Amino acid sequence: MNRFAGKTAVIAGGARGIGEKVAEDIVAQGGNVVIGDMNRDLGEELSSRLGPANAKFVELDVSRSSDCEVALDLAQSAFGGVDLLVNCAIAMNAGPLIELSEDAWRKTLDVGLTGTFLMSRAFAARLIREKKPGAIVNISSIGGQHPYGGAGSYSAVKAGITLLTEQMALEWAQYSIRVNALAPGTIETPLTTYLKDPEVRESRRGAVPLGRIGLPADISNGVLYLLSDDASWVTATTLTIDGGVSRSLFNHMKGRKWS
Repeated sequence: MNRFAGKTAVIAGGARGIGEKVAEDIVAQGGNVVIGDMNRDLGEELSSRLGPANAKFVELDVSRSSDCEVALDLAQSAFGGVDLLVNCAIAMNAGPLIELSEDAWRKTLDVGLTGTFLMSRAFAARLIREKKPGAIVNISSIGGQHPYGGAGSYSAVKAGITLLTEQMALEWAQYSIRVNALAPGTIETPLTTYLKDPEVRESRRGAVPLGRIGLPADISNGVLYLLSDDASWVTATTLTIDGGVSRSLFNHMKGRKWS
């Protein structure tokens, strides 16, 4: 399958986890990728593994508009332009809100929300100037749909990403730029280190109606759909991929017996 033949994607936060899998899958389906990340070692290892003909790495701090432009410049010089954008970058700063420092709060917002805005704005501005269609997928979370205890700054950012996605989608639809979000549930990535605790892992797994923790491939499949021409009439929406957990409240509450 070559769904992305002739297409180039910039993946912000693309060196590991969900972003890494998206990069692998786009290249496997005929596309090119620019992997933007703060982790140079992981980013360069991934781009080397995918091959210099199809993948380039750039050190990217999405909270800096100049870095966003550099990533897009690399897509232009290496592959002749850019067609797709995936925003995965996030800075996790956990803790109860009452204990969360102002610096930690601002860092989460700067990377997760402002970074999504800056990267998307730079991308869209180029496509509008060039009169090219394009697609953006922003990684939100079910933690942006429901308060996530001990991770209030993360939940606030992810909720903001969902509404920002809708705002961008409506403003840029006239330019044939589609913008959607994807909200994962619990996914096994390098960031979800808490899953190494067997008790936590089993608790999380047991809460999922489909009976397992999610994998990066589960999310990548959704991202690639939203980026592809298969979703040519899909914009301003959020695709939730969580094994059903966010709709399973009554599964975990004792109450009336129906039989």
